[in-house]
Amino acid sequence: MTGEGLATLTRIMLVDDHPDFRDLMVTLLQNQPDLEVVAQAGTMAEARSQAATSKFDVVVLDLGLPDGNGADLIGELREANPDGAVLIMSASLHPTNIQRAMREGADEVLDKLSTPAEVVGTVRRLGNA
Repeated sequence: MTGEGLATLTRIMLVDDHPDFRDLMVTLLQNQPDLEVVAQAGTMAEARSQAATSKFDVVVLDLGLPDGNGADLIGELREANPDGAVLIMSASLHPTNIQRAMREGADEVLDKLSTPAEVVGTVRRLGNA
């Protein structure tokens, strides 16, 4: 909370190659008064471009992108925005992929089947960390 009693706005970048999933996430997150989706990307290349021009607090990042593994982006995202958090949200949560993402600097991992409340709660917590 800010000194005026208003919630701090958490800015979010979504990186997922499935437009329908991104649309659902935008709807879920934008319906929260303290969350704002400021950038979206469907590929690693788009994510790099967005990271260079957008200020974000949390990146929701899929691992399975058409032009590579999302874990390869984590270092670049951190460099572009050192105070931002990285939430991996993927349907392919093989332990090897999770370990790699955590080694690269991911803050948290959620399955795409997580409940809306889990997603919103995790984004809020990471955004306010």
